[in-house]
Amino acid sequence: MKKLLAGLLVFCLVLSPQIVAAAAGQEVTPLIVLQGYSGPRLDDAQTGEQVWGLDFDAVGERILDAIPEILGTAGRTFTGDTTALVDVLGGILQETLEPVLCNPDGTSKYDLVPHIQTAEQARVSTLRANGEESLIAEKELVAMFEAQIGSENVFIFNFDWRKGQIAYADAIDNFIGQVKALTGAKQVDIFGLSHGGQCGASYLYQYGWKGDVRKAMLDSPAIGGTSLVGDLLLGKPLDIDYATILQFVELGLGTEDEFEGLLRYIGFNNLNAVVSDLCERYVVDIIQNIPSIWDFCPLDVYEEAKAKRLDPVENAELIAQSDDFHYGILQNIREGLARTQNTGTKIAIVTKYGFENVTGSNVNSDYIIDTTLSSGAKCTPFDAIFPENYTQSGKSCTDKGHLHISPERNIDASYAYLPDNTWFVKGQFHGMYVFDPYTVSLLQTFYFTDTLENIFSDPEFPQFNATHNPVDSLFVRFDATSPGYHSGSDGTVLFYNLSEQYEIAIRRVEVIGAPFSVSTRFTERIAPGESGGVTLSAHDISDCEKPFTLRVTYTLFNPQLLLKTEDFVFTPLTSADTEQFPYLLLSTPETPNKSIQTPAAATTEEPETTTPSNDAQDAADVSDTPKTAANIPGTGGTKLWSVLLWSIPVTATVAFVSPALRSRKRRDNK
Repeated sequence: MKKLLAGLLVFCLVLSPQIVAAAAGQEVTPLIVLQGYSGPRLDDAQTGEQVWGLDFDAVGERILDAIPEILGTAGRTFTGDTTALVDVLGGILQETLEPVLCNPDGTSKYDLVPHIQTAEQARVSTLRANGEESLIAEKELVAMFEAQIGSENVFIFNFDWRKGQIAYADAIDNFIGQVKALTGAKQVDIFGLSHGGQCGASYLYQYGWKGDVRKAMLDSPAIGGTSLVGDLLLGKPLDIDYATILQFVELGLGTEDEFEGLLRYIGFNNLNAVVSDLCERYVVDIIQNIPSIWDFCPLDVYEEAKAKRLDPVENAELIAQSDDFHYGILQNIREGLARTQNTGTKIAIVTKYGFENVTGSNVNSDYIIDTTLSSGAKCTPFDAIFPENYTQSGKSCTDKGHLHISPERNIDASYAYLPDNTWFVKGQFHGMYVFDPYTVSLLQTFYFTDTLENIFSDPEFPQFNATHNPVDSLFVRFDATSPGYHSGSDGTVLFYNLSEQYEIAIRRVEVIGAPFSVSTRFTERIAPGESGGVTLSAHDISDCEKPFTLRVTYTLFNPQLLLKTEDFVFTPLTSADTEQFPYLLLSTPETPNKSIQTPAAATTEEPETTTPSNDAQDAADVSDTPKTAANIPGTGGTKLWSVLLWSIPVTATVAFVSPALRSRKRRDNK
């Protein structure tokens, strides 16, 4: 845990022993970045003029210019008729996406080519030398690898993102050959995000047998697609949680508030109607001939969606290539990835959970990609858990010594594509791994050391863990058991302050569903990056029969003096469980930086504390308020165009563009 909280984004730029060895002449393995959906720039093949490279600011300006048309006569009261708004936004979408339209057979309407077409052009050192830094995808990730292996060994794969997965796999194979020839390397590493993760999985299925890849990490991969696209193609009613969108956009873009009044004016309920109408009347017509969109359609609704949207004659070629992916690759992806592992390639799938999917269809997800489609795991509906008598039952892993059920009992990873090589991170939004020190550390350990073979290799990287994003402020675990679990070996509850700059003070801990308590007499603040410990009251672990919750109320000493409440779910492990799954116990219990509870010798009088009794104490007296986007400072307003583009199912051409989100700076609180 300590290495998770030790300024990992800075550490990644420091030369490690492995890098010193590399500098001394050991072979360097190049990295190829497979970027998210619609990231690669497309040019007119004849003129070389850029025709695709979505400029969010330009789209925002178009919507700004259209506001008078949207609102009509100045001062008019909004009546709930969204027709004008939908027509204006639909026109902007048509104008924006016209250059990338496809014909009914899936070919491009216009003659377009990727701006970058060779490995030499895709080299980060070349992009920098040519002044094309804007074409460097996953900039934070690239910076890590530049510090480790040099910019001449980092490559950004570019391809026509509208193409299907089989064409993508062929192109990646060709690109890897170019990179090996340029660098003299025997193998390459791959990092694929979102759509890039889907492409990486397809490549590994088709060509993994060649052994050209040393290590491949697929982060939030859309391997099985996403119900976002499935719901869109099926025309399902949308039930979008716009408060979560605001939280999502705040983390990805920073706080913008100029459209807050307009959002209130239109109303969230009306926005759902706007998005549904916009999708049905404009979006589907624009995207339904794009092959890559159909690769995002989940297998279980694929035939229904085809019957609704595609003509068997007019779309015959598009249907044929989409069928090849769904029934040739996707249906057999487990076997293909395992086959690649057998050649010696190390694969890590990092998937996220803890949010209902954006369309509101009660699916556990990272908000954009369904957890089950990303990982292959079996998941309950978002608002449910497995029955009490449920036991893991997937055939992908039948080892009785492996526990693949999540602490919340809503995920069974024994069904996963690769059960022993899939990590689940709760509470991390899609594409935001670079803001999370835990995921960054997992990435670094996987690529820059040889210690992380699987989910059992390192107790700091268990199969299930929660995000360590500083925005979330608090992380809670027990001292001697893997995060999310509790055993008889535990003697302390640990509270980690994730904030990069503010102290926190624990106010109250409520134990819900377990026969023990946690001291409510706390005397110490916890400094940024440090942890505080509280000794557990004596109890028998056998009395803890079901998952239980620690509800923690604490003060974050930022300028707003926020009182926050967060829930942390734990599964109890009996003595039989710990014998069966010994890897869930730590050989050396975690040690807090300080004890934050009143010493045992304290009297019954109110102890003197280090917490001021002025504004901070006033904050402590506020009623418990669970953390939601509605009461997080800065989430109250964002650019309307961002909200609409993401909620449309982001036209499906923008929904997977986490690179577009992260190309802009997150709000800097430093």
